[in-house]
Amino acid sequence: MSKQTHRVDYLGTAGLVQSATQGAWSFIYKTSTVKDPKYNIGDRVVLPDGREYHYAKSSGACISGQGAKFTYAGYTAYTAFAVAAAVGDTSVTVPAATHAALTQDELAGGYICIFDGTTNNVQFRGIVGNDAAALNAAFVCYLDGPISEAVVAGTSACETYQNPYAALQTATNKEPIAGVPAVKVTASNVYFWVQTRKFCWVAPQGGKIGTEEGSGSLCGGFWSDVGNVSDVETSLGVTVAAARGSQYAGYVVEGDADNIGPLFCLQG
Repeated sequence: MSKQTHRVDYLGTAGLVQSATQGAWSFIYKTSTVKDPKYNIGDRVVLPDGREYHYAKSSGACISGQGAKFTYAGYTAYTAFAVAAAVGDTSVTVPAATHAALTQDELAGGYICIFDGTTNNVQFRGIVGNDAAALNAAFVCYLDGPISEAVVAGTSACETYQNPYAALQTATNKEPIAGVPAVKVTASNVYFWVQTRKFCWVAPQGGKIGTEEGSGSLCGGFWSDVGNVSDVETSLGVTVAAARGSQYAGYVVEGDADNIGPLFCLQG
C-alpha cells in the first residue's frame, strides 16, 4: 500500500458526460486481483439515487445478496506511549505492543485512538501511513490531522486499527457486517465494491420482517446468522412493545470493550 486519505466520488453529478440509458458506474460490478489505481481501500462512491459503495478487499469468498463481515479484530491494544508528541504534530510513535511484523503503510486507511490517560478525552484520527516495523516493535504512525492535545509519555496511551475494508468475507455466525457485496467474490485477495447504504436486496430470515406483528413495528432489519436480515423479535428473541421502535444505531467494526476498542460505525 501507500500513504492515503480516503476520497469520495459523487457519480452522475452535473457536468458528468454519461449515457442516457446506463450509468457511468459499471466498474462497481467488477472484481479484480489487481487494485484499481484510481481508488484506495475504503474509498467511497455515491450514486445519484443515494446508493453508497466502499472499495474493499476480500479475505475469503463473498456472496452477493448476503452481508460480508469485517474480519479484523484491532491491531494494537491499549498501551502507554513511550515517546511524547506535541500539539500540532501529525505523527506519533505507537509504543511497542503485541502485533505482527508491519510493512510500510500497511495501516493506511485505518484509525488510532489517543487517550489522555486521566479522563475520557480521546483524540480519534485516521491513519494515512506508517513506517515498517518488526514483530511487536514500536512504529511511527502518520495521522490525517494534527493532534490538539500533547501526548505525554507514560500517561497517554493508544489503540490502533487496520483499514476495516481490507479484509471482508461472507458472514458465518452473527459477526459485524460491512455491507452487501455488489458482485460475487470467490476467493481472498480480490478487490471489489461493497454496498453500505440505500437500496439493495439482502436475504431475509423468517417471515416477520417488514410486517406489523403484535404491538410493535418490525420494519427495522437486524443482521443475523450468515449475513441475512431479520426483524428484531426474531433476531433477539423478544417482543416489541407498543410505542417502541426498532431503528438500528450502528455496529462494532473492530475490537470489543474488553480488549481493543470497540471501533464503532454509525449507520445514518
